[in-house]
Amino acid sequence: MDSLSPVTVCIIGAGPYGISVAAHLQSRGIEFRIFGISMHRWRAQMPIGMFLKSEGCASNLSDPIDRHTLRRYCAEEKLPYEEWGQPVSREVFVRYALSFQRTLVPNVESAIVTMVSKSNNGFRLELSSGERLNAEKVIIATGLEHMAHTPQELGRLPAHLQSHSERLHDLSQFRGKDVTVIGGGQSALETAVLLHETGAFVRLLVRKPSLRWNPPPRNGRRSLYRRLWAPRTGLGDGLQLWLYSNLPDLFRYLPQWIRLERAKNVLGPTGAWWLNERTAGLPILLGHSLLGAEARGDRAVLQVSDQNGRSDELVTDHVIAATGYSFQLGRLPFLSQDLVSRLRHEQQLPMLSSHFESSVPGLYFTGLASAYSFGPAMRFLHGASFTSRTIAQQIASAERDNRLVPAIQPAGIAKYDNLGAGG
Repeated sequence: MDSLSPVTVCIIGAGPYGISVAAHLQSRGIEFRIFGISMHRWRAQMPIGMFLKSEGCASNLSDPIDRHTLRRYCAEEKLPYEEWGQPVSREVFVRYALSFQRTLVPNVESAIVTMVSKSNNGFRLELSSGERLNAEKVIIATGLEHMAHTPQELGRLPAHLQSHSERLHDLSQFRGKDVTVIGGGQSALETAVLLHETGAFVRLLVRKPSLRWNPPPRNGRRSLYRRLWAPRTGLGDGLQLWLYSNLPDLFRYLPQWIRLERAKNVLGPTGAWWLNERTAGLPILLGHSLLGAEARGDRAVLQVSDQNGRSDELVTDHVIAATGYSFQLGRLPFLSQDLVSRLRHEQQLPMLSSHFESSVPGLYFTGLASAYSFGPAMRFLHGASFTSRTIAQQIASAERDNRLVPAIQPAGIAKYDNLGAGG
C-alpha cells in the first residue's frame, strides 16, 4: 500500500485567495500545505501594462491584523498610492503580493495538484512531484484558472487564429497585425487599448448597443446624506454595494433566483473610469453579434450582424475573446469524477455552508466558486478578507473541538456516546 503523507489542511492555489487563507491559518497555528506557483496568473498571464480595475483600498490581500496592506507596502517602497482615484498597476500589485507571500506564507510549494479524491478519513491528493497526501481538509483557491469562457461561435477557428484574453501576457506579438477583440467589459476594453498602443490595428466587437463606465470616485468631503445613502465601499458607492461588501454572510439567505441573478449581474461588464479617454479613436462596433467564424488561408473570417439585423463579414489576422469566465465544477481537472458527483451545486457552482464548506465535509471553495452563496464581492479581490477569516475561524474551531472532546470524556466512554449524552 502506498505511503501517504498526512496533513491537516491542503490549499490548492497560490493566488490572492489562497495566500490570504494561508496567512490566516498560519496565525492560528493550523498545519497546512499550500500548492501552486505564487501569483502565477498575475505574473505570467495578465497583460503587461494593465492596471487593476479595483481602487487602491480594495486591492489588498488579507492578513489577520490588516497590517500588510498595499498602502503600507507602497509607503515603504516609496511608490505612489491613493485609496481612491489612482489606478494600481499590475506590476506594483504583483510586487506587493509577492512581498506579502514571502513574509507571511513562505512555505508555498510549486508542485501542482493533479488529483483530489475522497478517502475514508479525508481526501487523497496526488502531486505533479509524485508525492501522495492524505488531508483532513482541502481548500480550492484556484481563482479563474480553467474557467475562461469562449463563445461557441469561435469553435471552428483553429487555435493559432484565436486566443482568450486570460493568456495574453505580451501583446507586442500582435504589433502590425489586424486584431479583433470580442467583449464589452474591462478586459475587452483594456486589451483593445493596450493592443492599439502597442501598434496593432484593432477593432472591438461589442454585443450591447452601448458601453458602460464606472464613474470616477469623488474625493474630498462627502455630505452626511451621501455617506448615509451612498456609503463608500471597496466595490463602489451605494447601499446595495455596502451590503454585498460588509454582510456577504446574509446573501445566502436570499431566494435562489435573486442570488443567482445578482451574483452574475451586479457589477457586470463595465470599463474603469480611468480607461475611458484612452479608447478615443478606437474602432468600436456597438450592437454587433457574432454569428460564426471560419479560417480562410491564414486569416479568420467572422460572420457578424448589427443591431438592425444586417449581416457582414470581418476579415482579421487574430481574434481575442475577452468574454469573461464561467465557473463550472466539471472544469476543475484535478477533482475526481466521484468527488464531483457528490457535490451539491447550483448551475455548476458548489452549494456552500456559512463557512464556505461544500456538501462534502472538509472541502471548501473560494472566490468565483462561492459567488452564488456569498454574492458578487467574491468575484473580486475585495472578497478575500471575509473568505479567509471565515474559513480560518471555522477550521480553528473544529480543531479546538477535536482536542477538547477526548479530554473531557469519562474513561471507557466513546467520544460519540459522550457527545450524545445530553450534558
